[in-house]
Amino acid sequence: MDELTIEHLAEVLQEPKIPLLRQLLRTLGPARTIDLLTEALQVEAAGGILTKDGSRRRTPGGVFFQLVKERVTAKERRRLFPRPAAQHTRASMLAQPHTSPQLLTWDEVSRIIETLATGPVGEARTMKLTLIGRPGQVETRGQVVVFRMQGTPPATLPRGLPPVPNTAPLTWNVMVALRQWNRVKDSLAANHDDQLIIEGYPAMQGTQHVLLAQSCTSVALQRAQKQAQSQARSADQS
Repeated sequence: MDELTIEHLAEVLQEPKIPLLRQLLRTLGPARTIDLLTEALQVEAAGGILTKDGSRRRTPGGVFFQLVKERVTAKERRRLFPRPAAQHTRASMLAQPHTSPQLLTWDEVSRIIETLATGPVGEARTMKLTLIGRPGQVETRGQVVVFRMQGTPPATLPRGLPPVPNTAPLTWNVMVALRQWNRVKDSLAANHDDQLIIEGYPAMQGTQHVLLAQSCTSVALQRAQKQAQSQARSADQS
């Protein structure tokens, strides 16, 4: 990941609050944002953080925002997470009817998909999947390395979405160019806490899910790269 974008940040964190992420990147800058993102991914890999009431695990975005609140200055925190005025909040609560929103079910989703299938299909100019974790058994064939990674269901989803289906998580057959794999394999072998960060094009081969990797790095390598860049900037300024 040579350049951090809002789209990539939202995708890695599974976070729908795009305006907040945009404000955060603008306020903190790419370097500090990437450092916080790396720390959030490490926390997630180590088991995550529970919510304040301890009832569930925070989402990856929730972990990231919690770290942001802890690491930024008081001025930055007020700018990023302003507290609404008490009067405005109370008036909004009185104005809103106390009714529970209707939850979308998978039966309804099936009907919606059938309806959409009769209309025109939109065009996705970019289609990319990000996997973060460690590989299983690794096989090398020519200039390609192949391994499998099984997804983990999210602890929570944005409000309004149907619940995660009660089916086995998807298993991805990941294909990485050998030259990209050679850049990360030593870091994975030396550090059992290191995590791969793979971005690629998802496809189907028969009934198998395949990810054709377009980039492959790791959390530890990203951290080392950012530290080197920070040291280089410090040297230039001295």
